[in-house]
Amino acid sequence: MGERLGSGECLVWRCPAGPLPAPLHALLDDAEQARARNLGHDAARTRFVTGRVMARLLAARYADTTPRQVVFTSTCRHCTGPHGRLEVHTGAGVLHLSVSHSAERILVAIARDTVCGVDIERVALRGDRIPVSALSPVERRVLADLPQPRRLAAFIRYWARKEAILKATGDGLVLSPADLTVSAPDASACLLSWENRPPPHVSVHLSDLAVGDDYRAALATLGRPLSIVERDVDPLAEASHL
Repeated sequence: MGERLGSGECLVWRCPAGPLPAPLHALLDDAEQARARNLGHDAARTRFVTGRVMARLLAARYADTTPRQVVFTSTCRHCTGPHGRLEVHTGAGVLHLSVSHSAERILVAIARDTVCGVDIERVALRGDRIPVSALSPVERRVLADLPQPRRLAAFIRYWARKEAILKATGDGLVLSPADLTVSAPDASACLLSWENRPPPHVSVHLSDLAVGDDYRAALATLGRPLSIVERDVDPLAEASHL
């Protein structure tokens, strides 16, 4: 029998983004393997494969099936392409999953009958300067008032919260993250306002996750808050149970 996941719970697996043995790649379906092949950067390919393998291991645990038998649906709400939120339909309801990876870390979140979105970001610049265009006017003022050494980490906190929300709603970066205003970096995570928000206007609940000093991460759930359980997981140890 599969393990129980309560309807009021969300489990978040934290794991390293290192490569997995080749036989585990066979757990991915044809579409996932094709997507992995199309990723030109080796590190990006490794993160994608490891994230999807871990998602399959986690989904199988709570769907009472094997990883190879897990069937993900992932329809984009904007273009109906196969790159939307991950869902697994079971006789006991729908399992909602979200996967995020950054540098050397991967997060996989799962909840039953409640949509979730997770995001993790390394505290590092991707260009020459902080892209403040992703912030709302309120957030820009808060950032500008911080001492210079604190601004990058504060921006990454903002970004992780916003992307977790946009992943949960299924909008992704089709919408401008600057339309969202979330709470200040040192305050408890919450969505304060959302300009130009498309329907349906389901309530958004936001939490920061514990991922260490070098990263920031957040989890968003739609409709209701969930009790979050965070676990450090060794992918090879999990795969050894197959």
